[in-house]
Amino acid sequence: MLNRPTSLAVTLAPMKEALQGYGVDFIALARRAGIDPDLLARPHARYPASRIRTLWQLAAEASGDPHFGLRVGSLARPGMFHALGLGIVSSTSVLAALQRIERYSSVLSTNGRFVLVQQGGLLSLETRPTEVSLMPTSHTLDALVVALCRLLVLCGGPSAVPVRVRLPHQPAPPVEAFREAVGCPVEFGAANVAIMFDAQVIAQPVFTGNPELAAESDRMSARYIEAFTPDSVAARVRALLLKAMPSGEFDQDGVARSLHQSASTLQRRLRAEGTSYQRLLDATRREQALAYLKEGRHSLADITFLLGFADQSNFTRAFRRWTGKTPRQFLS
Repeated sequence: MLNRPTSLAVTLAPMKEALQGYGVDFIALARRAGIDPDLLARPHARYPASRIRTLWQLAAEASGDPHFGLRVGSLARPGMFHALGLGIVSSTSVLAALQRIERYSSVLSTNGRFVLVQQGGLLSLETRPTEVSLMPTSHTLDALVVALCRLLVLCGGPSAVPVRVRLPHQPAPPVEAFREAVGCPVEFGAANVAIMFDAQVIAQPVFTGNPELAAESDRMSARYIEAFTPDSVAARVRALLLKAMPSGEFDQDGVARSLHQSASTLQRRLRAEGTSYQRLLDATRREQALAYLKEGRHSLADITFLLGFADQSNFTRAFRRWTGKTPRQFLS
């Protein structure tokens, strides 16, 4: 998997819709790029990132529109993002939605990753390449940013509009089209994509969020990622954590030894897959906590033990950080 980045096939559906508006035959272009257009109808199908890049080049040229990517992004809908789309729009805060994007972006593509970066009073969702990433086209990046901004607004309304967006390429005129597409000033020639938010605003609760739906989307996303990366280091670490958590006897060095590698090698390999030991531990605990609470068969003391926390107050603090609620509030 590390040698062949892939992307979710259905994410090309907005491109197909946009090309129809330009009178361009999507099927013919897809076949020229070596892509089977029938896979768009299969929700779990994936394409090689290299062929998707070729298709974007062909499609942008055929459209004749310098703002082709903005148009494609404007047609994105939650269902085109698999379970992650459901997770975004059902999140209980915009911050929680951004954390889901950071955690599960490989559902959409393994050609790079997202990270959250705190910069004073701003929180920035930024792209980072992996060791095997292919540089996406400028139109691809435009579409990605617009699509994410649209989904985040579906989650949080006006509070989800970013304060600034940065793009690594230069704009096609008129530049105003970019600001209109994302609702905020856009800067160009940056080192990477960055979508920046007021940290206090996005931490506010979204009262239309649904924590149960969001939790289910997380489980679906995790299962899907594990299905197409069964031999990934992240999947093996998660399996070890699930076994070891009730004993409380787990740490990064111990997990690394179980995988017959050094802690530094484990860190490097997880970083190449767009994650880290702490992020995996946090995500695994969160998913299990929500599952235990939903089942209703365990006391809070039992869940604290099963997740390997030292005491219930530590579990409660972690759960509040994950969901914005205490376990008891979540159950009420």
